[in-house]
Amino acid sequence: MNEKNAAYAAIACTVFGVGVVYLNLSLFGGVMAIALSVLGALGVGAVYVSFMMGYMAMPLVTGFLKVSEEIGGGYRIPPSQDAVVKDVGGTCHATMYMAVKFYESSTADAEAPLTSTYVDLWERSLSQIKFPFKFCLIAYLEDIAKYRERIEDKRYSATYKLGKERESGKPDALTLDKWEREIQRANAMLERLAEGEKPMGVVQYAVTTGIGANEGAAIAAARRQVGEIRSTAANALNVEIKPLRGEDMKRCFTWEHYIPPERADFVSSL
Repeated sequence: MNEKNAAYAAIACTVFGVGVVYLNLSLFGGVMAIALSVLGALGVGAVYVSFMMGYMAMPLVTGFLKVSEEIGGGYRIPPSQDAVVKDVGGTCHATMYMAVKFYESSTADAEAPLTSTYVDLWERSLSQIKFPFKFCLIAYLEDIAKYRERIEDKRYSATYKLGKERESGKPDALTLDKWEREIQRANAMLERLAEGEKPMGVVQYAVTTGIGANEGAAIAAARRQVGEIRSTAANALNVEIKPLRGEDMKRCFTWEHYIPPERADFVSSL
């Protein structure tokens, strides 16, 4: 059972308990039944919020309680939950992970091969970074049926919005162009699928390690390196680079050692 199924099961059990309370009001009494129902509703909300926003809530909780997490092999996650630290030969190593997101173009040729100019920008940005860092890319085959369905939904939505804009009293030329390009891009992607091309999903993240005499100094060094990577590579390549915390960071740490062998297992872990 993965985390998503566990969360849904917990919500279902709580809802079932609230239903039992309502069906047996005479056993609990009016005030008690209302109190239990409120607690049940709060429990449903707490489970849902902790599942959907746990990556934000847990670092706050562990930071407030000053709780560190031992994850084996000498590795430890500090209360801030933004690094993985380890003592190596009397010095402290702090490793931070960053999510890398490439922006999709709205043009029909958005997925064309990288040009030499783009590669030159990549090499130029790397030459400005004076310390080693790792850029990781995990590729997997998309579910073709679901992928086609998503593209068709996007095309239908763009077509609908384009029609609404044209029917308005004063259609905006930029808005019309936006939705026309979106339709062209969807059509081009569907044509490529019809020709037998298989869509690939990609997960990208970057890793850097800071070294210091103690945990605080190592984490501070790692944060400076993350800032430098974001200010160079992100701007040069027009990508979004965001530091990871909590469960997202631990997921990347796990991928350093193990990647689920099945596509469905990997996708469900995202």
